[in-house]
Amino acid sequence: MNIEIKENDSQVDIVVQGDIEMMTIKEFKEKLFDIGQNIDKNVILDLSNVDYIDSSGVGVLISLMKLQKKKSKLLKISKVSPNVMNVLQLSSLSDVFNL
Repeated sequence: MNIEIKENDSQVDIVVQGDIEMMTIKEFKEKLFDIGQNIDKNVILDLSNVDYIDSSGVGVLISLMKLQKKKSKLLKISKVSPNVMNVLQLSSLSDVFNL
C-alpha cells in the first residue's frame, strides 16, 4: 500500500493505492488517525486506486469521519473504485460518506 499525503492551507489530500485489509491496516490507521487527531483541516480522500477494502478499513474510515466531525471538519471521499463502492453500498455507508 502507498499513501500520499498533501497538505495545503485549507485541506489535506490523501491518495491511497493498494488494498486496505488486515495486512496493511496498521499503516493506514496510523496515518489517518494522526491526521484526524493533529490537523484541523478538511480531509479529502481518494480511493480510486484501492481495489479491496475489508471491514477493518471501513472501520478506520468511520473513525476518521467521527474525529473530523468533533472538529467541525469534513471527511470527503472524492473518488472511489467500483469494488470499494460496492462494499460501501452493501454496508449502507455510501450515503454516510455522500458518494
